[in-house]
Amino acid sequence: MNIEDLRKAAAEVLRRNDRGTFTAPSPRQYPHLWLWDAGFAALGWAALEDFERAYREIRAALQGQWRNGMLPHVVFYGWPSAYFPGADVWRSDLAPEAPGDLPTSGITQPPVLAFVAWILFQHDPDRQRAEAFLREVFPALRAYHRWLHAVRDPDGIGLSCIVHPWESGMDNSPLWDLPLSRVPTEGLPPYQRADAHWVPEEQRPRRADYDRFLALILHLRSHQYGESGVRHSPFRVYDVLFNALRHRSEEALHAMARILGEPTGEIEGWLERSRAAFQTRLWDPARGFFLDWDGIAGDRIPVIAAGGFLALYAGLATPEQAREMVDRYLRNPEAFAPDGGTRYLVPTVSKADPGWEPRRYWRGPIWVNLNALIAHGLARYGFHELAGEIRRHTLELIARSGFHEYYDPRTGEGLGIGDFTWSAALLLGWELL
Repeated sequence: MNIEDLRKAAAEVLRRNDRGTFTAPSPRQYPHLWLWDAGFAALGWAALEDFERAYREIRAALQGQWRNGMLPHVVFYGWPSAYFPGADVWRSDLAPEAPGDLPTSGITQPPVLAFVAWILFQHDPDRQRAEAFLREVFPALRAYHRWLHAVRDPDGIGLSCIVHPWESGMDNSPLWDLPLSRVPTEGLPPYQRADAHWVPEEQRPRRADYDRFLALILHLRSHQYGESGVRHSPFRVYDVLFNALRHRSEEALHAMARILGEPTGEIEGWLERSRAAFQTRLWDPARGFFLDWDGIAGDRIPVIAAGGFLALYAGLATPEQAREMVDRYLRNPEAFAPDGGTRYLVPTVSKADPGWEPRRYWRGPIWVNLNALIAHGLARYGFHELAGEIRRHTLELIARSGFHEYYDPRTGEGLGIGDFTWSAALLLGWELL
């Protein structure tokens, strides 16, 4: 299948998953709006030159914004459904800041909307429409990032913490094995998962993971999703991927502010503090990699995960650090590079990590969104040949197996749900990143 055939197939996936207001990641497995999925979907619509539809995707995500600025990771358009945990579990109505007429989750997800909005503004040929859109969304996006700094930096380190693995987007990554082990699960109510209905259980998080996922929801819900729930959370991690994308979005917010004549000092302060924190808190000189910081243990989490490479996408690595990460890990067949056991880049976790599982969700398979972001980060630092190799591998995976949620790095077999929105959207919008 050539690239034009792949693009036509990708456009068909987007149109099949289009729900008018938003694009479902998968109408069967994920029938509602997810935050970073919406950003990637918008890039796909823009690549199809349907900017009005791309803008509608961003508006749909912003419609769920809470009065304190928080953007929830799920907006339950089309509720009720069989999805678990649904609006009846989250009970966003218990939070005084939540929108009263639209059920949402009570946590957020990687903050991609601002840099996506900036990309849309840059590429829309209708400049009047593009600037009107920027003026419309800038206040909401700035309010969200203010919340990320005011509420999600309880330790005052210049980074935003996540209080649930789902906020990272990498739900069951080995990154969370130790932090999740501290989450108590006694007294959990009985529940029935729905995620393994369409996907084999061996490709999904384990039951023990879900117990802790639910326990964290119930903890946060008991605090009405307020600041006390963050301060007293048994899970508090400063994630590289999350904060790299936050930084990239805040670069975009700074550019928006200049275009719109808004003050820039506050955003400049955010950028300065996150640049410093990446070097002092997240860079591990001994391992030569950016590592997540465990806010409970007060130490780095010693797991080499693909999210660490997103520091390159945000421009937060020095040239020397980027070179070390590439040579020591990305080109190393014992870590991420193909060898006799794997054929494709980039597994989500180093193959040397004891938690690596090549077929289980975020514990080893390849994801198109990470490949796209990592490739553009590599190009930013001059590693154009390696960036091109990742793109070729991604196209080969899609041509072989279709637009799957994730892929086995050994065989290229498509895993998870098929006809997955962001796999299609990012094939279309790869260059827009």
